[in-house]
Amino acid sequence: MGILDDMVHSIGRNVRLDIRKLLLPVLLALAGGLMGATGVGFLTVWAYLTLGAAVGHGSAALMIGLGYLMLSAGFVFLAHGLLSKHDPGDPSRKQPGVQRKVATDAASEIAFTAAFVLARYLGAGKRD
Repeated sequence: MGILDDMVHSIGRNVRLDIRKLLLPVLLALAGGLMGATGVGFLTVWAYLTLGAAVGHGSAALMIGLGYLMLSAGFVFLAHGLLSKHDPGDPSRKQPGVQRKVATDAASEIAFTAAFVLARYLGAGKRD
């Protein structure tokens, strides 16, 4: 159990050191995100008050809602495009006709052959 204990303690020590290094950037990113959300909220209120005076409150709410809906659709479209991109260095994408030869080990070939022969032997008397 000494080796396992040493491994667990070293992993715990590394995690504590990494968390200390990442804590400040994560907190700064969180604070930046909250400040950005506050700014977007104030801009939304300003846009609503300005549009409400110009075109009416119902139309202003509809235009702002549609604007946010189109913005979110654009973000989803961009995220889908980024997630569906394939690795350009992948050789199977460049040459679809070329198949890579799969290396099989001898044990799996022996097991498959034994299962095939056993199935033929057991099913020999049961012809339909």
